[in-house]
Amino acid sequence: MQPHKGLKALANGYKYVLTADRSQMSNYRWNFLWGFLSSGPVKAAPEPIYSLICPTKDTYDPETGEMVAAPLGLRRVQAALEQVDGKQNMRAQHPFMIEEAIGDETEVVALSEMSPLGLGPVDTALSWYNTTWNRMWFTKLTERLKKLKRKYGFKLLVGGAGSWQLLDFSKDYMLAGGDIDPLKREKYGVDHVVLGECDKAAPEIFEKISNGSAPDVIRVFTNSILEMSEIPEITGPTLTGIVECMRGCGRGCDFCAPNLRKKRDFPPERVAREAGVNISHGYTGVWLQSEELTLYGCENSDKWPNEDAIAELFTTLKQAGADIIGATHWTFAGVRAAPNLIGKLSEINHMGPSHWMGVQPGLEYASPRLVKKFMPYKVKPFSPEEYAETVREALKIMNRSYYYPASTLIVGHPGEETDEVQMTIDLIRLLSEKDHVHGIFAPLLYVDYNKPQQTMNFDKMNEKHWQLYYTCWRHNIKEFRQKIWLATQDFGPVEKLVSAFGTYTIGWYLIRFLKDQFKKRFGYVPNWMD
Repeated sequence: MQPHKGLKALANGYKYVLTADRSQMSNYRWNFLWGFLSSGPVKAAPEPIYSLICPTKDTYDPETGEMVAAPLGLRRVQAALEQVDGKQNMRAQHPFMIEEAIGDETEVVALSEMSPLGLGPVDTALSWYNTTWNRMWFTKLTERLKKLKRKYGFKLLVGGAGSWQLLDFSKDYMLAGGDIDPLKREKYGVDHVVLGECDKAAPEIFEKISNGSAPDVIRVFTNSILEMSEIPEITGPTLTGIVECMRGCGRGCDFCAPNLRKKRDFPPERVAREAGVNISHGYTGVWLQSEELTLYGCENSDKWPNEDAIAELFTTLKQAGADIIGATHWTFAGVRAAPNLIGKLSEINHMGPSHWMGVQPGLEYASPRLVKKFMPYKVKPFSPEEYAETVREALKIMNRSYYYPASTLIVGHPGEETDEVQMTIDLIRLLSEKDHVHGIFAPLLYVDYNKPQQTMNFDKMNEKHWQLYYTCWRHNIKEFRQKIWLATQDFGPVEKLVSAFGTYTIGWYLIRFLKDQFKKRFGYVPNWMD
């Protein structure tokens, strides 16, 4: 899709300017899994390589800087503000051309951020204490905004899933709202942080910021939106064509922030209308944002998937003009409980040996005790004791239907025993060496947003944690080398060559790096690293 020619920026700037850092401003070549590169270390590849994999040229108008496609959360806020202030008073602006939209009339500049400081589970597991792409881009953007603030005097607001990273971690923000960390406030120039589902509340929040009556940390209590009709419908295209089909999950895992949100399903016709906004602009691929697709339309306590509701959702989207329909998340239990459904979704998308699709399920850990204690509903309709077998069966179902899972694991969950870490290691080896599953295993360090002292880092990891981390990455490197042709099938010849060379080089470097780091920490290289 070619950038449209938007209106020239107002001479005195827009009242409200919405933006996001560069790490979020890409269609990721229509594979949302490429977006995880933004959580990796900057030093791993020069900027041209990052831009090759995650281009941004097709996301904004090169003359005005207006976003052609934007993050979904930003579009929600934009739609809410337009209902009150009108389109003429605001602009969704690409960070590369942020200066074009700001002037004397600008009152609030708002950033929608996924992980501004690189403190999320994926960031900490990939970066190894190095600066991540998302942190670098956020820092560069705020440096420019600080200069503009001194000139024009607007307020800088940060919201989105990663806004918590700007808070003072010595305060209990989950209960009291917390404060902005004074050092972060000074460094990044942030005046306000908003937490929670702010799309409905956006007009009131922005007005209070404008008149000086808003607190520094604005907490919108989750589940304050009871009716789906209260959520404003997007008026502009979203990156990768993503639209919500549900909020919340219903699985109840106690370590998961989305679990704080009540499960609410968007009706198929509502999802289709929003997908239609993207389709009308040439985005015929639809990614469904959900916490657990296999629970869409499900109301039973045993968590058996409502196959008819999910099939109706996909059929409605196809009728609306979608060529292909993907989903961000589902669970192993849901897939095992509905194998025929997964096959049907694959048929709808015309998937096959040369056409796979990514999805992100959460494996977490294999211990039945931990499953029963921390995520008992995640395994329903099966039991905690069946979880390892459920994972195995679900991965086989996904692979048969040409779904490529990026399965996340938790490294260092509080209270986990050494033998329980070994259970997860054994499961990963079984999946990799015996079942020969296709997919990657992403070992994420445990991050506690509310109790940072419980957060895992590489210095705290014991030898078993290291073995789990290494076992996952040894499998991943093998997968990357085998499947790079599939992941880059839409790339040009030069891009394919660069990607293949980079995959082999980074894989070789990572194995050597992990062995060196283990030896520095423990004084020897163990047999399991051979």
